[in-house]
Amino acid sequence: MVRKINLGCEYDILKGYENYDIKPANSKVNFLDLNLKIPMKKNSVDEILISHVLEHIENPTNVLKELHRICKPKGIINMFVPHFSHFTNYADLTHNKSFSYFSLGSDFTNKSLYPLFNVTKTLNFNRINYKWLNVIFNPIINMFPLIYERFFCYILPCSEIHFKLEVKKTNKITDEIFGEIK
Repeated sequence: MVRKINLGCEYDILKGYENYDIKPANSKVNFLDLNLKIPMKKNSVDEILISHVLEHIENPTNVLKELHRICKPKGIINMFVPHFSHFTNYADLTHNKSFSYFSLGSDFTNKSLYPLFNVTKTLNFNRINYKWLNVIFNPIINMFPLIYERFFCYILPCSEIHFKLEVKKTNKITDEIFGEIK
């Protein structure tokens, strides 16, 4: 049986997913505080959706390590976070972190997370209004993300980043990186 979970769902309750939030909206949503150890078995989840939640977490690195722990090998984590240049990133007082295209999946940044995942990254220019602009801007900003973030992101801020993480599991990775998550 395929097990899929939707973390931080709030009112976005998805069929076919186990839905979790720190403030359950109704009886279809289970309580889960991602700042604590996730009470799920190792290698028990096939797919995770976590949309616009990680920026609210005290320690995103620990959360990503926990998601790695509960995912099966080759499990998929679809994670959406606001781009640092978008006004919603700095307008919301509950945001603890900012994210760049290069936040995950670089061997020169976040070295503790880099070996855990195969990462695909996509900048989404708009996620709410004027989505038709994505057809124009997404290919351009994703073709040259470093140039975009360095020179143009405050002129034409993009809304979010989609990180698609495929979980890599080997004994060497697990032994070197994990130990006990605190």
